[in-house]
Amino acid sequence: MKATTTTLLRHAFDVMDSLKNKQITVEDAKAQGNIIKQANNVLRYELDRAIALQKFEGLTIRDIEDK
Repeated sequence: MKATTTTLLRHAFDVMDSLKNKQITVEDAKAQGNIIKQANNVLRYELDRAIALQKFEGLTIRDIEDK
C-alpha cells in the first residue's frame, strides 16, 4: 500500500470507528495513532527534502560554504 495523506487519514478514521465500536482497546488506538504520527513525519520530511532539492538544484557544497 502506498502511503499518502489520504490513506493515513482513512486509516485514522478507521481506527476511531473501531474504537467507537469497541473493536479495539484504547491502548491499541494509541499505538495506531503513534504509527500514523511517525508516517506523517516521514511524509513531511520527504516533502521538505523535495522542496530543498528543487530550490538548491545545481548548487554545490562549495557555493553553500561561501555564503
